[in-house]
Amino acid sequence: MFIDCKNTTVAKMNNQKMSEPVGILNKDYFQNNFTLNTYFPKNHLQDYIEHYWLISWELPFGVSHQQDVIPHPNTHLTFLNNDSHIQGICKQKYSHTLSESGNIVGVKFKPAGFFSFAERAGVTLSSITDKVLDIKSVFNINDDLTDVEQRILKLDTATDKINYVDQLLFSNSLNVGENIKPDENIKTLNAIVADIAINKDLIKVTDVSGKYKIELRHLQRLFLKYIGVSVKWVINRYRMHEALTTVESYDPVIDSAQSPDWAKLALELGYYDQAHFIKDFKSIMGTTPKEHYSQLSSKKLLSSN
Repeated sequence: MFIDCKNTTVAKMNNQKMSEPVGILNKDYFQNNFTLNTYFPKNHLQDYIEHYWLISWELPFGVSHQQDVIPHPNTHLTFLNNDSHIQGICKQKYSHTLSESGNIVGVKFKPAGFFSFAERAGVTLSSITDKVLDIKSVFNINDDLTDVEQRILKLDTATDKINYVDQLLFSNSLNVGENIKPDENIKTLNAIVADIAINKDLIKVTDVSGKYKIELRHLQRLFLKYIGVSVKWVINRYRMHEALTTVESYDPVIDSAQSPDWAKLALELGYYDQAHFIKDFKSIMGTTPKEHYSQLSSKKLLSSN
């Protein structure tokens, strides 16, 4: 698999996360052909890790699929065949190319959760935005990374895979006073981003600054330092997720006589006018909302025949 940003627990199974994935485009095809499961981290990792994610698939011989994703404000660490890496936040839509059969084991860090590991390695979060980083440049792994990824991917169960990753990366990384220093800003920023994701009243940076009583410039500096992107970018990204969820929920057969009301959707997302909404949407997707809806409808109609 190649990841191109421009084109591009847990030991117990009852810690499985049951929420619907957000940001996966053409979700119907994905859910029909791929299995995605997510799992909560152990208690001592909850300030740092959002969840572990495991994908498996088995496509016909010679068949590949390009899966488009609208990213979240999170850094990911991914183990996959011959391409294991750390992925900084991608600012635009990116693509996973998945061929024939395989599986992936990933770690989704919380928005500010990767900061401590990066700081220890002398890496700034803003410097890896839209970039891929070598796992061994951040985590102390003695064995050849190709051998490590093969061991992980060949394990039979999700429990075994996640426990192996925990032992490999985190067993000695979080000893207070040794490698990672406690930092209350991590908890604060994770909570702020979680609030932005669900609170439609937070549509401007000043809304966030006012609610949390953090001076505007200081808030901006915290986001860039601990997450790697601006407050405005995070707000816009979650509004785009809402827009895509709305667009992809339309059924071209049932709703054939009525397409989404773009002006109404723009207002609901906090935009002053439709033009700004279209501009932001196109900057991420490469198409206008209407063009994306038309392409999606064509695919759904084709698959229903």
